Amino acid sequence: MKLDAREAQYVLDALIARRKVAAKHVREILRDRDREIAALRHRLAALETMGARAVGKAAGETRAVSARVRRRLSPKVRALRRQQGQYMGFVRRLKAAEKARVRAHREKKGLAAAIRMARSLGRS
Repeated sequence: MKLDAREAQYVLDALIARRKVAAKHVREILRDRDREIAALRHRLAALETMGARAVGKAAGETRAVSARVRRRLSPKVRALRRQQGQYMGFVRRLKAAEKARVRAHREKKGLAAAIRMARSLGRS
């Protein structure tokens, strides 16, 4: 059902007069509408600034904050970091006394042996 503005006003007035709709409900709906419009305007403004940044980057604008240069890792360093991550992952789940044992084992035998020990302690 489609109503023009005059018909909608007539129906609303008639419903309020027959006490089918309370005036406070109409005010609540209008207030909610205003809030929704404000929220949409806020979101649109955020989207517009995001779009402006993307256009600026495409045009070659420089940022005020310098971007961090990411260096390429050598295979050796990458392997060491992977091992360190494994070690930390296994040791994290151990109790304090077990961590101390693994740490001492690492000092004596090396990282690979400490990873094996931590893995075995974690299973038991």
